[in-house]
Amino acid sequence: MKNRHRLNILTSLIAVLFILSLFSGIASASNPKEQYEKAQRQYQINKEKYDSAKEKFNKAEERYNAARLKFKSAKNDKSRAELKERTKEYLERAIDQMVAHLEALKSRIEDPEYTGAIPFNASENIDARIMQLENIRTDIQQANTRQEIEEPIRELRDIWTRIRLETRYYLGILANHRVSVFLENADNVSVRVNETIQQLKDQGEDTTKLERDASRFDNQVDEAKESYQKVLDLYAIHRGFDSSGIVTSNQEAQAFVRESDSLQKNTLKELKDASKQLRGLFEDTKKLEGKDKKTIVNGTLEVSGNGRAVLEGDLNVTLSAINGTLIVSGNANVTTDGVGTREVLGNGDVKYQGFGQATIEGDNINIKISGNGINLTATGTGFAIFNGNGTYRTTDKSNNTNESDSTDESSNTDESDNTDESDSTDESDSTDESDNTDESDSTDDPSTSG
Repeated sequence: MKNRHRLNILTSLIAVLFILSLFSGIASASNPKEQYEKAQRQYQINKEKYDSAKEKFNKAEERYNAARLKFKSAKNDKSRAELKERTKEYLERAIDQMVAHLEALKSRIEDPEYTGAIPFNASENIDARIMQLENIRTDIQQANTRQEIEEPIRELRDIWTRIRLETRYYLGILANHRVSVFLENADNVSVRVNETIQQLKDQGEDTTKLERDASRFDNQVDEAKESYQKVLDLYAIHRGFDSSGIVTSNQEAQAFVRESDSLQKNTLKELKDASKQLRGLFEDTKKLEGKDKKTIVNGTLEVSGNGRAVLEGDLNVTLSAINGTLIVSGNANVTTDGVGTREVLGNGDVKYQGFGQATIEGDNINIKISGNGINLTATGTGFAIFNGNGTYRTTDKSNNTNESDSTDESSNTDESDNTDESDSTDESDSTDESDNTDESDSTDDPSTSG
């Protein structure tokens, strides 16, 4: 069903907002990502139950069709009795499938995530529909003549039409709830996006593309809000349904769900576009935040922080580190405090590990340092690359100073986005029924039985 398909996609989109923790900064014991995973597990249970009922119904339908053909060709007491038996079996398996559909719907509605989303007791309505189906089942079981079976068949066709309309109405309300959650969090995300862009801008990064994309994201969210308001206006009237969520007119209800489907489809497209834009922003920001900071040394360089640094050139370096690892080219003169180990590598470089302090000097030397609590001062000419958390300052020979924060926050950002908002969401859900609520339902055929 399209409404359920959209509901699942909305679940994925909201999970994306929370997975992009660089922007959202939200962590809770029961966040939408966890709720999404829980809903998927419950969905699978319901789907398996529904699939089982559907498989039994399909087999019963095959047996019914075979019996009907046999009766048309033979038209004797034996074929008539078999058709009667297969008709009842077919109808009962159809009822089983409808009940499984309603139980899956009820499970979705009663998810704590949707508490208060539906302004009436939808679960009570579903229980009433199940009771109606069971009463029809009893009438079918007790029927002995064609006339006795025709009445419950008509009732079954009518109630199934209403069940499908009410299902689409209820799922539409849940989809609206998810849109509301998405838009609320999108506003929070927008604030965090702008804060992050400003931080990068203050660090001297070119944020032109980020600013343009952030503006596009805000515009897409605004468009989604406008589209969503049209949906809310339609649901405020809920033509064809009474205030308790029961169908009052099949024709009006059908027109309502068709219009709401169209409007919700537009809203969903805009939300997907906004989510895609946000993912792009996330990736581009990570690239800027995570890339190495490179600076030219032409005087004095001072570095303090955690992470790694690479220096190359004609340099005189003094440094200290906690649990540091130092690798220097073989042409460098190195003096350490004697703590830790020294190892000559195959390429001639020398590796020092566990040292406290060191002094390195030489022309055209290469130095790699990693660890925590790094404090480094270098004089001379060359270049340096940093990655990690900390600050650096350069002073050229004319005493001009440049100071910057080299913090790389991207290393703490979750990259495992496994909730793609694409159309890969499974549409073969536990309530996979046609959107067309006409009379061509699978329960129609028995009305022709003899």
